[in-house]
Amino acid sequence: MKNKEIERSWGRVTKWLAANAPASYATLQPSATATAIASCERTLEMALPDELTRLLLVTDGVADFGTDGTYLPGGAFMPGGYRLLSSTEIASRTLSLREVLRDLDEDIAEGTWWHPEWVLFAQHAAGDGLAVDQRQGPGQGAVGEFMNEDQTGFTLAPSIERFLSMMADSLDKATDFLYYRPFVNSGHLDWKTVRPR
Repeated sequence: MKNKEIERSWGRVTKWLAANAPASYATLQPSATATAIASCERTLEMALPDELTRLLLVTDGVADFGTDGTYLPGGAFMPGGYRLLSSTEIASRTLSLREVLRDLDEDIAEGTWWHPEWVLFAQHAAGDGLAVDQRQGPGQGAVGEFMNEDQTGFTLAPSIERFLSMMADSLDKATDFLYYRPFVNSGHLDWKTVRPR
């Protein structure tokens, strides 16, 4: 039987949002289609991690703008203030980082700032983001914070599955997620940094 931990954890997160942060809950998008996911993979010329595909199949990211064009701060509700990207955005923004990397001194930047086998799946308004490492080896599947003006470290969680489980636990039990603490601000979920990274 297939492990459903991602689906269960995301269900816990969205249940909490519905009860406590309606402005964030309102930004959830319907699931991605198989066609949209396949298009993303063609653009990136690589298969998405299975766990990311499963997450997209429950929500194709979250909205950052309303139908009238107004910014929706409630969408940036992941730990660290990141917004989950849609399959289309994952493709375009990951591809953009690859292109920037090619213009940099790759001996210095590749594997520290960005890598062609990393996939960006959430992003902050300041340009930082959450990435999953697709490189072969013991760290494959790990989730890290891409820092636009610094180095990227894959220390948040060993997998997207574990990341979502930790997030759900933090919300349900009112505990810290590593160095972030959840709170509700004007109806949306936000996080404050409570200790050094």
